[in-house]
Amino acid sequence: MKIEALKNKKIAILWFWKEWQSTLGFLKSHGITDITILDKSVICSGDCDLEYVSGEWYLDNLEVFDIILKSPGVSPFQEELLPHRDKFVSQTQLFFGNYSGKVIGITGTKGKSTTSTLLFELLKTAWYDVKLVWNIGSPVLDEIDFLWEIHDYVIYELSSYMLQDFVPHLHIGYLNNIYPCHLDWHFDSFNIYREAKVNILRDAELKIVHGDFVNDSEILEINTEKIFFDSKGRYQFDEKGFFIDGEYIYWGWVKLLWDHNRRNIVGVISILDHIIADKIRLHTILDSVLPSFWGLPNRIEDIWSYEWIRFINDAIATTPESTIAAIQTFWWDLQTLFLGWEDSWFEFMSLRKEILNSAAQNIVAFPDTSEKIFPEIEMRDYEQAFEIEIEGKSIQFIKTRSMKSAVDFAYKTTFPWKVALLSCAAPSFSLWKSYLDKAKEFKLEVQSY
Repeated sequence: MKIEALKNKKIAILWFWKEWQSTLGFLKSHGITDITILDKSVICSGDCDLEYVSGEWYLDNLEVFDIILKSPGVSPFQEELLPHRDKFVSQTQLFFGNYSGKVIGITGTKGKSTTSTLLFELLKTAWYDVKLVWNIGSPVLDEIDFLWEIHDYVIYELSSYMLQDFVPHLHIGYLNNIYPCHLDWHFDSFNIYREAKVNILRDAELKIVHGDFVNDSEILEINTEKIFFDSKGRYQFDEKGFFIDGEYIYWGWVKLLWDHNRRNIVGVISILDHIIADKIRLHTILDSVLPSFWGLPNRIEDIWSYEWIRFINDAIATTPESTIAAIQTFWWDLQTLFLGWEDSWFEFMSLRKEILNSAAQNIVAFPDTSEKIFPEIEMRDYEQAFEIEIEGKSIQFIKTRSMKSAVDFAYKTTFPWKVALLSCAAPSFSLWKSYLDKAKEFKLEVQSY
């Protein structure tokens, strides 16, 4: 949406979170002042010239607004909002409506943050003027003055929330994978979630897609050029190495290991191969970055070994598939697993099977999802450790809402040189504001025990 389309309109900002505080400043800087803040618990904080609507009935009069600027966290499928979906506009839409440079959009249920960051580091090393905008982090209006600021490439990590009801025009659209996730937000429908993800490809000049989708009819029907990596041609990989330009390169010198990250690396290479025509230069850049790129904080992050126990922070793992990848990473060394949190209506059968087949012997069970994974513990009391046999495997549990109790349990039950893994397979919002708060408290408790 162009900025001009916002002028002389009656505008509502729905939920006054961090993102929309920056939106307010942006609108006012462009002379747009007919703005109302809608938030159940909003309190006037210094800008009382604006109109504020709060309290139980703050959504009652949405029909009076021409445009509703909505935070990504607000689902348009809420009953009160459904009739007004055609009025919703996001910061992402404002960006794409006004920015004239090349944008590489990255999405996938898991791996998009690692992929985006690795691509950023590689392009920066190649001396491109590149900007990274994350799905979680500073709002795009705080990151880029998109009316005046032009980069060689903007890498934009796009969530399903951002892509719902919106098809961005992209220089490159990248899709890594799709698993059931955030279904509570997407009207309890995997199809709606999936369609949002596929929107990243619909108006992309070049589409780069994992080989899992090579026979996907919906994606094949989308016109323009497509590259499928890890399926055919030059972008295949296996556990020993990967191919590029017919050359087989071993993983030994790459720091970012494990199968899901190998997939991310090969996906990034398929993007770079399109951008950098000089193959010698491409190899030089890969040689410069891959031996030193360890990945992201909070994603299979080795905190340190305390009391000879290796503590791993995988707080960003908020889907069953992400936790399965973490379990497989530490397989025989894993002894204690921190599991659970907010119920986002995932299907946990594969994760349950993975846990029971792994070496894990101790489980910290947080509400709400631990009892969906292991219904055998539903009637057990909180804060009391217990041991039960599940499908022939003996497991020690503690049900708790306290990170301190969880870490205490890990220290008491984990053997020297074994792994205690925080990888919860669910979002954190039932107990923490975000995975960052969860990770911070985990680290503090581990280090202060």
